[in-house]
Amino acid sequence: MIARLTTALGLLLLTALSILRVARTPTPVSAAAPDTVFSSERALRHVSEIARRPHPMGTAEHDRVRDYILAQLGALGIAHEVQTTTAVGTRYRSAGRVQNILGYLPGARSNGKAVLLVVHYDGVEAGPAAADDGAGVGALLETLRALCALRADNASLANDVIALFTDGEEAGLLGAAAFVREHPRAKDVAIALNFEARGTTGRSFMFETGPGNLDAVRALRAAGDVTAGSVFTTIYRVLPNDTDLSELSVLQVPALNFAFADGVERYHTTHDDVAHLNPGSVQHHGIQMLALAKKFGNEPLPRPRTGDAIFFDAPFLGLIVYPVWIAKLLGILIAVLLLGSSRGAVGASLRGAAVLLAVVVVCGVAASFIRLSGPALWSGWWAAVLTLAAVGVNLAVCLALERRRPESPRAGALLVWSGLGIGLSFAAPAVSYPFVWPALFALIAERSRRIAAEWIVAIVALMMLAGFAYTATVVMLGVAGAGAVAIVVLPSLLVWLLMPLLQRVFRDWRAALTAFVSAAVVIALLATRTVEASADHPVRSSLVYAQRADQGDAFFGSQSMGDAWTRGALGDVARGPAWTTRIGSSVQSLFGRAVPSAGLAAPTASLVSDSTTAGLRQLVVRLDAPRGNTAVVARVSGVKVRAAAIDGRVVDTARFRRSSSDWTTEYWNVPVEGVLLSLTIGAGERLALEIAARRPGLPAAFSPPVRPEHVVASQSGDVSVVYRSVRY
Repeated sequence: MIARLTTALGLLLLTALSILRVARTPTPVSAAAPDTVFSSERALRHVSEIARRPHPMGTAEHDRVRDYILAQLGALGIAHEVQTTTAVGTRYRSAGRVQNILGYLPGARSNGKAVLLVVHYDGVEAGPAAADDGAGVGALLETLRALCALRADNASLANDVIALFTDGEEAGLLGAAAFVREHPRAKDVAIALNFEARGTTGRSFMFETGPGNLDAVRALRAAGDVTAGSVFTTIYRVLPNDTDLSELSVLQVPALNFAFADGVERYHTTHDDVAHLNPGSVQHHGIQMLALAKKFGNEPLPRPRTGDAIFFDAPFLGLIVYPVWIAKLLGILIAVLLLGSSRGAVGASLRGAAVLLAVVVVCGVAASFIRLSGPALWSGWWAAVLTLAAVGVNLAVCLALERRRPESPRAGALLVWSGLGIGLSFAAPAVSYPFVWPALFALIAERSRRIAAEWIVAIVALMMLAGFAYTATVVMLGVAGAGAVAIVVLPSLLVWLLMPLLQRVFRDWRAALTAFVSAAVVIALLATRTVEASADHPVRSSLVYAQRADQGDAFFGSQSMGDAWTRGALGDVARGPAWTTRIGSSVQSLFGRAVPSAGLAAPTASLVSDSTTAGLRQLVVRLDAPRGNTAVVARVSGVKVRAAAIDGRVVDTARFRRSSSDWTTEYWNVPVEGVLLSLTIGAGERLALEIAARRPGLPAAFSPPVRPEHVVASQSGDVSVVYRSVRY
């Protein structure tokens, strides 16, 4: 009994340690620390100033934050400038007048090449943006202060450092696009480090790299306490997500991208504030930023050209990095060990593998239908429910099979894990390591059949996969859809691999199934009562007042009616008229009610020129938006736009994330002189142009009731939009 209890507690402890390792943030450092050390307390002083109020492009608060950063650079004695220009994005259908801030620390032995440190200082309209990306701005200012302290101690970096505070990241990566395409120092960048946030807490993951990442990732070891994995970078490359690094990638230089992503419920909401920002997350940002600035700042630039790497962080060992060819060699080694295994017949292996795959597939398919939302979507409790249920089912099947075919479960697990390790080593080396190393140790343990060897397998497998499963679901994907599949499939595979130890705890399949399913039910009941909307886990909402300038009608509603507060604020609702679907950069229905017009000032479109040449008609239209508006959307429908330019800059659609049947752009921070829009269509075709100007807030007559603490404005927040259409 004692042996069974000890084994169970040991496995639980390993699982908990694996999760804690990827969830625990570094201890914040006080402002009393030496000048050359990064202090989150000092960095948070900057964040507190930056995140007083929302500061999206086109607002007075945005300009206040700009001036604050410039003042801090001046106080440090850092040369700086503002790059003011029209930016046209290449990932999204957006443009705008950006004001990038650049600070320069010249190197003692500079050859003109530079280390680029990147954050963005704009925020969304709904929230004060303390984490996204006030934390990055605060960390960069504190890093620059520490670098200046080094310079004062006669320890200047050898290479130039460029600090880039981009504008318009939230509007479509606009500042980064403008820097890459127009700033003369873009060509000098030898390596880029970007710092972001997708939540308000958690470790700062290194989740994306530039091309040929072996050298850059090896240098990441200098930061010491890092969380990184090539599996994350591979997955991120195929996801529809972007940061400024997506525009900087055009430079084709080595790059590392960092972000903390826990607390995603507060991301882009009014609760992205200093009160909810974890100082440990800021400290982790800064530890890595300062260490890498010194590392790359003192080593030769440009960096050597390398291929991609396989990398992951391990307890006590730090960041493990090796080239792709070693991954393939490990795959071959697994194949040799599998073929040389003396235990278990081929039939037993195939039977066990077939049952294993069948059970795992059934569990994965069932999990794909899980539909959680709100706080439950990011809940560790609900992740535990799915994990326990999956473990119970797999363990029960495994034990039942072992009773009839004693060698089949173990042999089948080795075959499946070896197959995953071999296949991924050659097909997708960067994601191979979570399966290669447990498979290798399991094959070695199979030869000895000693308890110590089995515990080594458990340590390797759980340390690699338990924390990864938690991160992939509770932090990144959510406990639904792909996230639910991951939180079920990975523990299921682990059950079969760790069967020799689990057999010491459970002998009967019925007892195992009862124990785990009962635990899952108990936790589900607890989660139902405890996982609910709160200030820390809020419900998102936003209201829209939409006015049609030409007809004088208006509509008040929301694009989402999922929460009780929104339904109460709007009363009886119906789907809005067709024109209300055209007020944003994407076509979405608005639900609400018709209301009297508030008489808000409307955007205008003035024809500047209209000419036809070689079968093509080119129109130049000037768009103007009343003061107080943050953005104006322009849409052309019913006719193909052959070419377009905004303020004389060609719109390149080759790298756009999404296709659209309409030609659309969203222009942020419209200047006083307006925006020149050049559109080329076929000769003889008529141009139908729709424009909609957006401003934060609602007319006084439509002020909603005060939101309770568990309901927050998100993304654009409550906004007013004035729409009109013109024909040429």
